[in-house]
Amino acid sequence: MKPCILPWINFSTNTFGRPRTCGYADQATVKGAGVKLKGTSIEAEWNNDYFKSIRKDFLKGEWPENCKRCKYVEELSGSSKRLEENEYHYDTNAHLIEQTATDGSVPYYPSNIDIRVGTICNLKCIHCGTGASSKWNEDKAMLDKYPNTEFYNIDNKWIEQDSFIWDNIKENLQHTKRFNFLGGEPFANKQHNKFIKEIAFTDTAKDITLTYVSNGTLLTDKIFDQLISFKEVVIRLSLDAIQEPGEYFRFPIKWDSFVKKLELMEKYAKNNKHLDIGVQWTCSNVSMFYLVDTFDYMRKHFPNIKFIFANHVEWPVHMSAQVLPYETKQIVEERINNYDFGEYSDKVPFYVNHMLEKDLWKTEGKTFMNYLNDLDAARNVSWQHSFKEMELEKYETT
Repeated sequence: MKPCILPWINFSTNTFGRPRTCGYADQATVKGAGVKLKGTSIEAEWNNDYFKSIRKDFLKGEWPENCKRCKYVEELSGSSKRLEENEYHYDTNAHLIEQTATDGSVPYYPSNIDIRVGTICNLKCIHCGTGASSKWNEDKAMLDKYPNTEFYNIDNKWIEQDSFIWDNIKENLQHTKRFNFLGGEPFANKQHNKFIKEIAFTDTAKDITLTYVSNGTLLTDKIFDQLISFKEVVIRLSLDAIQEPGEYFRFPIKWDSFVKKLELMEKYAKNNKHLDIGVQWTCSNVSMFYLVDTFDYMRKHFPNIKFIFANHVEWPVHMSAQVLPYETKQIVEERINNYDFGEYSDKVPFYVNHMLEKDLWKTEGKTFMNYLNDLDAARNVSWQHSFKEMELEKYETT
Protein backbone atom coordinates (compact mmCIF):
# COMPACT_ATOMS: atom_id res chain seq x y z
CA MET A 1 0.00 0.00 0.00
CA LYS A 2 1.30 3.44 -0.95
CA PRO A 3 1.56 5.68 2.14
CA CYS A 4 -0.77 8.65 2.41
CA ILE A 5 1.34 11.70 1.63
CA LEU A 6 -0.43 13.96 4.14
CA PRO A 7 1.60 12.98 7.26
CA TRP A 8 4.66 14.23 5.35
CA ILE A 9 3.25 17.54 4.10
CA ASN A 10 0.13 18.54 6.05
CA PHE A 11 -0.23 19.89 9.57
CA SER A 12 -3.87 20.16 10.63
CA THR A 13 -5.82 21.10 13.74
CA ASN A 14 -9.35 20.42 14.88
CA THR A 15 -11.60 23.19 16.23
CA PHE A 16 -10.17 22.66 19.74
CA GLY A 17 -6.59 23.27 18.56
CA ARG A 18 -5.52 19.61 18.67
CA PRO A 19 -2.90 18.70 16.01
CA ARG A 20 -3.87 16.02 13.48
CA THR A 21 -2.98 14.77 10.01
CA CYS A 22 -6.21 15.96 8.33
CA GLY A 23 -9.94 16.44 8.79
CA TYR A 24 -10.55 12.69 8.37
CA ALA A 25 -8.31 11.74 11.30
CA ASP A 26 -9.87 9.51 13.96
CA GLN A 27 -11.16 11.82 16.70
CA ALA A 28 -10.38 9.44 19.56
CA THR A 29 -6.79 9.02 18.37
CA VAL A 30 -6.32 12.78 18.05
CA LYS A 31 -7.77 13.43 21.50
CA GLY A 32 -5.74 10.58 22.96
CA ALA A 33 -2.52 12.27 21.86
CA GLY A 34 -3.22 14.85 24.56
CA VAL A 35 -1.79 17.86 22.70
CA LYS A 36 -3.22 21.33 22.06
CA LEU A 37 -1.48 24.12 20.17
CA LYS A 38 -2.02 26.58 22.98
CA GLY A 39 1.41 27.10 24.53
CA THR A 40 3.34 25.22 21.86
CA SER A 41 4.07 25.64 18.14
CA ILE A 42 3.58 23.99 14.77
CA GLU A 43 7.31 23.29 14.52
CA ALA A 44 7.31 21.41 17.84
CA GLU A 45 4.16 19.37 17.23
CA TRP A 46 4.96 18.46 13.61
CA ASN A 47 7.27 15.78 15.01
CA ASN A 48 5.29 14.76 18.09
CA ASP A 49 4.60 11.10 18.91
CA TYR A 50 1.23 11.19 17.10
CA PHE A 51 2.72 12.21 13.74
CA LYS A 52 5.78 9.99 14.09
CA SER A 53 3.77 6.84 14.81
CA ILE A 54 1.49 7.43 11.81
CA ARG A 55 4.45 7.84 9.47
CA LYS A 56 6.05 4.66 10.83
CA ASP A 57 2.82 2.66 10.39
CA PHE A 58 2.49 3.71 6.77
CA LEU A 59 6.11 2.88 6.07
CA LYS A 60 5.46 -0.63 7.45
CA GLY A 61 2.52 -0.98 5.03
CA GLU A 62 -0.03 -0.85 7.84
CA TRP A 63 -3.15 1.27 8.27
CA PRO A 64 -2.75 3.60 11.28
CA GLU A 65 -5.71 3.63 13.65
CA ASN A 66 -5.85 7.36 12.97
CA CYS A 67 -6.68 6.65 9.31
CA LYS A 68 -9.40 4.00 9.60
CA ARG A 69 -11.96 6.24 7.87
CA CYS A 70 -10.02 6.09 4.61
CA LYS A 71 -9.54 2.35 5.06
CA TYR A 72 -13.33 1.92 5.32
CA VAL A 73 -13.98 4.00 2.20
CA GLU A 74 -11.45 2.04 0.16
CA GLU A 75 -12.84 -1.30 1.34
CA LEU A 76 -16.19 -0.23 -0.18
CA SER A 77 -14.44 0.76 -3.43
CA GLY A 78 -14.82 4.45 -2.68
CA SER A 79 -12.45 7.31 -3.41
CA SER A 80 -10.80 8.03 -0.06
CA LYS A 81 -8.99 11.17 1.01
CA ARG A 82 -5.73 9.18 0.87
CA LEU A 83 -6.29 8.31 -2.78
CA GLU A 84 -7.41 11.81 -3.73
CA GLU A 85 -4.58 13.60 -1.93
CA ASN A 86 -2.01 11.16 -3.32
CA GLU A 87 -3.29 11.77 -6.84
CA TYR A 88 -2.47 15.46 -6.57
CA HIS A 89 0.47 15.57 -4.17
CA TYR A 90 2.32 12.22 -3.98
CA ASP A 91 4.63 12.36 -6.99
CA THR A 92 5.88 15.88 -6.25
CA ASN A 93 6.46 15.10 -2.56
CA ALA A 94 7.50 11.44 -2.53
CA HIS A 95 11.12 12.45 -1.94
CA LEU A 96 10.12 13.73 1.51
CA ILE A 97 9.26 10.22 2.64
CA GLU A 98 12.87 9.23 2.09
CA GLN A 99 13.90 11.86 4.66
CA THR A 100 11.99 10.12 7.47
CA ALA A 101 14.18 9.14 10.41
CA THR A 102 13.84 5.77 12.13
CA ASP A 103 11.78 7.38 14.90
CA GLY A 104 9.29 8.79 12.34
CA SER A 105 10.45 12.41 12.49
CA VAL A 106 11.17 14.60 9.45
CA PRO A 107 13.68 17.49 9.20
CA TYR A 108 11.52 20.24 7.73
CA TYR A 109 8.47 22.47 8.31
CA PRO A 110 5.16 21.31 6.75
CA SER A 111 4.29 22.93 3.43
CA ASN A 112 0.52 22.69 4.01
CA ILE A 113 -1.12 24.28 7.06
CA ASP A 114 -4.71 23.15 7.69
CA ILE A 115 -6.36 25.21 10.43
CA ARG A 116 -9.86 24.86 11.89
CA VAL A 117 -10.41 28.41 13.03
CA GLY A 118 -12.54 27.56 16.06
CA THR A 119 -16.27 26.99 16.37
CA ILE A 120 -17.56 30.49 15.58
CA CYS A 121 -20.25 30.04 12.92
CA ASN A 122 -23.42 31.75 11.75
CA LEU A 123 -25.25 28.53 10.79
CA LYS A 124 -26.30 25.40 12.69
CA CYS A 125 -26.60 22.62 10.13
CA ILE A 126 -28.53 19.53 11.19
CA HIS A 127 -25.65 17.07 10.68
CA CYS A 128 -23.28 19.36 12.59
CA GLY A 129 -23.28 20.20 16.30
CA THR A 130 -21.90 22.13 19.22
CA GLY A 131 -18.34 20.91 18.64
CA ALA A 132 -18.15 22.71 15.29
CA SER A 133 -20.66 25.57 15.46
CA SER A 134 -21.18 28.04 18.29
CA LYS A 135 -24.65 28.89 17.00
CA TRP A 136 -25.94 25.51 18.22
CA ASN A 137 -25.81 26.87 21.76
CA GLU A 138 -28.94 28.90 20.96
CA ASP A 139 -30.96 25.65 20.97
CA LYS A 140 -30.77 25.26 24.72
CA ALA A 141 -33.38 22.50 24.94
CA MET A 142 -31.23 20.38 22.60
CA LEU A 143 -28.02 20.64 24.63
CA ASP A 144 -26.74 17.35 26.09
CA LYS A 145 -29.68 15.48 24.57
CA TYR A 146 -27.92 14.00 21.51
CA PRO A 147 -24.31 12.97 20.78
CA ASN A 148 -23.72 16.03 18.57
CA THR A 149 -25.36 18.52 20.95
CA GLU A 150 -23.15 17.92 23.96
CA PHE A 151 -22.57 21.15 25.85
CA TYR A 152 -19.00 22.36 25.52
CA ASN A 153 -17.47 25.28 27.34
CA ILE A 154 -15.34 25.94 24.27
CA ASP A 155 -12.54 28.46 24.42
CA ASN A 156 -12.13 29.99 20.95
CA LYS A 157 -9.69 32.54 22.33
CA TRP A 158 -6.65 30.57 21.06
CA ILE A 159 -7.64 31.14 17.44
CA GLU A 160 -10.21 33.97 17.48
CA GLN A 161 -8.60 36.55 19.79
CA ASP A 162 -5.02 35.52 20.57
CA SER A 163 -2.44 36.18 17.87
CA PHE A 164 0.07 33.51 19.00
CA ILE A 165 -0.79 30.86 16.40
CA TRP A 166 -1.16 33.50 13.67
CA ASP A 167 2.23 34.98 14.57
CA ASN A 168 3.69 31.47 14.42
CA ILE A 169 2.19 30.99 10.96
CA LYS A 170 3.51 34.35 9.71
CA GLU A 171 7.01 33.53 10.97
CA ASN A 172 7.08 30.52 8.64
CA LEU A 173 5.37 31.93 5.56
CA GLN A 174 8.47 31.31 3.45
CA HIS A 175 8.01 27.55 4.00
CA THR A 176 4.26 27.47 3.36
CA LYS A 177 2.77 26.61 -0.01
CA ARG A 178 -0.86 26.09 0.98
CA PHE A 179 -3.29 27.14 3.69
CA ASN A 180 -6.51 25.26 4.26
CA PHE A 181 -9.05 27.07 6.44
CA LEU A 182 -12.23 25.58 7.88
CA GLY A 183 -14.34 26.34 10.92
CA GLY A 184 -16.80 26.87 12.25
CA GLU A 185 -17.01 29.40 9.49
CA PRO A 186 -13.54 30.71 8.51
CA PHE A 187 -14.83 34.07 7.27
CA ALA A 188 -16.46 34.67 10.67
CA ASN A 189 -13.02 34.56 12.34
CA LYS A 190 -11.57 38.05 12.90
CA GLN A 191 -7.96 36.89 13.14
CA HIS A 192 -8.27 34.94 9.88
CA ASN A 193 -9.77 37.93 8.09
CA LYS A 194 -7.01 40.16 9.44
CA PHE A 195 -4.34 37.67 8.33
CA ILE A 196 -5.68 37.49 4.76
CA LYS A 197 -5.97 41.27 4.54
CA GLU A 198 -2.38 41.68 5.73
CA ILE A 199 -0.77 39.37 3.20
CA ALA A 200 -3.09 39.90 0.23
CA PHE A 201 -1.49 41.92 -2.59
CA THR A 202 2.04 41.11 -1.32
CA ASP A 203 4.70 39.16 -3.18
CA THR A 204 4.25 36.36 -0.62
CA ALA A 205 0.61 35.91 -1.64
CA LYS A 206 1.65 35.15 -5.21
CA ASP A 207 3.31 31.93 -4.02
CA ILE A 208 0.52 30.70 -1.71
CA THR A 209 -2.58 28.64 -2.45
CA LEU A 210 -5.63 29.12 -0.24
CA THR A 211 -8.28 26.44 0.20
CA TYR A 212 -11.54 26.79 2.12
CA VAL A 213 -14.57 24.89 3.21
CA SER A 214 -17.14 27.58 3.86
CA ASN A 215 -20.90 28.00 4.06
CA GLY A 216 -20.47 30.93 1.65
CA THR A 217 -22.89 33.28 3.35
CA LEU A 218 -20.23 35.83 4.35
CA LEU A 219 -18.41 36.05 1.01
CA THR A 220 -18.47 39.46 -0.66
CA ASP A 221 -16.88 41.25 -3.60
CA LYS A 222 -14.40 42.85 -1.19
CA ILE A 223 -13.28 39.47 0.14
CA PHE A 224 -13.00 38.00 -3.36
CA ASP A 225 -10.84 40.93 -4.45
CA GLN A 226 -8.39 39.96 -1.69
CA LEU A 227 -8.54 36.24 -2.41
CA ILE A 228 -7.82 36.48 -6.12
CA SER A 229 -4.48 38.15 -5.38
CA PHE A 230 -3.16 34.75 -4.21
CA LYS A 231 -1.55 32.18 -6.49
CA GLU A 232 -4.61 29.93 -6.44
CA VAL A 233 -7.83 29.80 -4.41
CA VAL A 234 -9.96 26.72 -3.87
CA ILE A 235 -13.36 27.21 -2.23
CA ARG A 236 -15.60 24.31 -1.30
CA LEU A 237 -19.06 25.57 -0.48
CA SER A 238 -21.10 23.33 1.81
CA LEU A 239 -24.40 22.36 0.15
CA ASP A 240 -26.48 19.26 0.84
CA ALA A 241 -29.98 20.13 -0.39
CA ILE A 242 -31.67 23.00 -2.20
CA GLN A 243 -34.67 25.26 -1.63
CA GLU A 244 -36.91 24.37 1.37
CA PRO A 245 -35.03 21.18 2.31
CA GLY A 246 -31.80 23.20 2.08
CA GLU A 247 -33.15 25.92 4.38
CA TYR A 248 -33.99 23.33 7.05
CA PHE A 249 -30.70 21.49 6.59
CA ARG A 250 -28.46 24.59 6.85
CA PHE A 251 -30.56 26.67 9.21
CA PRO A 252 -31.13 29.63 9.20
CA ILE A 253 -30.19 30.37 5.56
CA LYS A 254 -32.85 31.74 3.24
CA TRP A 255 -32.61 30.09 -0.15
CA ASP A 256 -33.22 33.23 -2.24
CA SER A 257 -30.38 35.04 -0.42
CA PHE A 258 -28.12 32.01 -0.76
CA VAL A 259 -28.73 31.90 -4.52
CA LYS A 260 -27.32 35.44 -4.72
CA LYS A 261 -24.12 34.15 -3.09
CA LEU A 262 -24.01 31.33 -5.63
CA GLU A 263 -24.39 33.90 -8.41
CA LEU A 264 -21.50 35.90 -6.92
CA MET A 265 -19.30 32.79 -6.87
CA GLU A 266 -20.34 31.81 -10.38
CA LYS A 267 -19.22 35.24 -11.60
CA TYR A 268 -15.79 35.02 -9.97
CA ALA A 269 -15.27 31.39 -10.99
CA LYS A 270 -16.05 32.25 -14.62
CA ASN A 271 -13.74 35.29 -14.74
CA ASN A 272 -10.74 33.97 -12.76
CA LYS A 273 -9.06 30.82 -14.00
CA HIS A 274 -7.02 30.44 -10.81
CA LEU A 275 -10.20 30.40 -8.70
CA ASP A 276 -11.61 26.88 -8.22
CA ILE A 277 -15.10 26.92 -6.70
CA GLY A 278 -17.22 23.88 -5.99
CA VAL A 279 -20.15 22.90 -3.81
CA GLN A 280 -19.18 20.20 -1.36
CA TRP A 281 -21.91 17.61 -0.77
CA THR A 282 -21.86 15.42 2.34
CA CYS A 283 -23.77 12.12 2.36
CA SER A 284 -26.38 11.88 5.13
CA ASN A 285 -29.85 10.35 5.37
CA VAL A 286 -31.46 13.64 4.30
CA SER A 287 -28.92 14.75 1.67
CA MET A 288 -28.92 11.29 0.07
CA PHE A 289 -32.64 11.61 -0.60
CA TYR A 290 -32.16 15.00 -2.29
CA LEU A 291 -28.90 14.22 -4.11
CA VAL A 292 -30.37 14.02 -7.61
CA ASP A 293 -32.32 17.28 -7.17
CA THR A 294 -29.30 19.10 -5.77
CA PHE A 295 -26.87 17.87 -8.41
CA ASP A 296 -29.30 18.59 -11.25
CA TYR A 297 -29.99 22.13 -10.00
CA MET A 298 -26.32 23.02 -9.71
CA ARG A 299 -25.40 21.56 -13.09
CA LYS A 300 -28.16 23.51 -14.85
CA HIS A 301 -27.87 26.87 -13.08
CA PHE A 302 -24.20 27.16 -12.11
CA PRO A 303 -22.01 25.45 -14.72
CA ASN A 304 -18.79 27.10 -13.48
CA ILE A 305 -19.23 25.75 -9.94
CA LYS A 306 -18.05 22.16 -9.57
CA PHE A 307 -19.98 19.50 -7.67
CA ILE A 308 -17.76 17.72 -5.15
CA PHE A 309 -18.72 14.38 -3.57
CA ALA A 310 -16.75 15.00 -0.41
CA ASN A 311 -17.75 13.06 2.65
CA HIS A 312 -20.21 10.85 4.50
CA VAL A 313 -21.63 11.23 7.99
CA GLU A 314 -20.46 8.64 10.48
CA TRP A 315 -21.25 10.73 13.55
CA PRO A 316 -23.77 11.54 14.82
CA VAL A 317 -24.99 8.09 13.87
CA HIS A 318 -28.64 9.18 13.66
CA MET A 319 -27.72 11.36 10.65
CA SER A 320 -26.01 8.53 8.74
CA ALA A 321 -27.40 7.55 5.34
CA GLN A 322 -27.80 4.07 6.84
CA VAL A 323 -30.60 5.46 9.05
CA LEU A 324 -33.44 5.33 6.54
CA PRO A 325 -36.41 2.98 6.13
CA TYR A 326 -35.71 0.17 3.67
CA GLU A 327 -38.43 1.44 1.32
CA THR A 328 -36.87 4.92 1.30
CA LYS A 329 -33.47 3.47 0.50
CA GLN A 330 -35.02 1.65 -2.47
CA ILE A 331 -36.49 4.93 -3.74
CA VAL A 332 -33.13 6.68 -3.36
CA GLU A 333 -31.24 3.87 -5.06
CA GLU A 334 -33.66 3.80 -8.00
CA ARG A 335 -33.55 7.58 -8.48
CA ILE A 336 -29.76 7.61 -8.42
CA ASN A 337 -29.42 4.63 -10.76
CA ASN A 338 -31.80 6.27 -13.26
CA TYR A 339 -29.96 9.60 -13.29
CA ASP A 340 -26.96 10.40 -15.46
CA PHE A 341 -24.22 11.92 -13.29
CA GLY A 342 -21.94 12.14 -16.33
CA GLU A 343 -18.28 12.55 -15.43
CA TYR A 344 -19.14 12.09 -11.74
CA SER A 345 -20.70 8.65 -12.22
CA ASP A 346 -17.74 6.84 -10.68
CA LYS A 347 -18.11 8.84 -7.44
CA VAL A 348 -21.69 7.84 -6.66
CA PRO A 349 -21.61 4.02 -6.14
CA PHE A 350 -19.72 4.29 -2.85
CA TYR A 351 -22.50 6.36 -1.28
CA VAL A 352 -25.18 3.91 -2.44
CA ASN A 353 -23.10 0.98 -1.15
CA HIS A 354 -22.58 2.78 2.14
CA MET A 355 -26.29 3.50 2.51
CA LEU A 356 -27.20 -0.13 1.85
CA GLU A 357 -24.40 -1.72 3.86
CA LYS A 358 -26.25 -1.55 7.18
CA ASP A 359 -29.88 -1.15 8.28
CA LEU A 360 -29.67 1.27 11.18
CA TRP A 361 -33.29 2.40 10.98
CA LYS A 362 -34.29 -0.21 13.57
CA THR A 363 -31.74 1.02 16.11
CA GLU A 364 -31.40 4.73 15.26
CA GLY A 365 -34.65 5.61 13.46
CA LYS A 366 -36.46 6.61 16.65
CA THR A 367 -33.54 8.82 17.69
CA PHE A 368 -33.53 10.47 14.26
CA MET A 369 -37.26 11.19 14.35
CA ASN A 370 -37.09 12.53 17.92
CA TYR A 371 -34.17 14.68 16.80
CA LEU A 372 -36.21 16.23 13.98
CA ASN A 373 -39.13 16.87 16.34
CA ASP A 374 -36.83 18.57 18.83
CA LEU A 375 -35.31 20.70 16.06
CA ASP A 376 -38.82 21.79 15.06
CA ALA A 377 -39.60 22.86 18.62
CA ALA A 378 -36.28 24.67 19.11
CA ARG A 379 -36.30 26.50 15.78
CA ASN A 380 -40.01 26.89 15.01
CA VAL A 381 -39.70 24.92 11.77
CA SER A 382 -41.40 21.81 10.36
CA TRP A 383 -39.53 18.82 9.01
CA GLN A 384 -42.79 17.35 7.72
CA HIS A 385 -43.15 20.42 5.50
CA SER A 386 -39.51 20.86 4.54
CA PHE A 387 -38.87 17.16 3.90
CA LYS A 388 -42.37 16.31 2.73
CA GLU A 389 -41.10 14.26 -0.22
CA MET A 390 -39.45 11.81 2.17
CA GLU A 391 -42.78 10.89 3.85
CA LEU A 392 -40.94 9.72 6.94
CA GLU A 393 -44.01 10.06 9.13
CA LYS A 394 -45.55 6.93 7.65
CA TYR A 395 -42.76 4.65 8.85
CA GLU A 396 -42.69 3.06 12.27
CA THR A 397 -39.70 3.31 14.58
CA THR A 398 -38.83 1.02 17.46
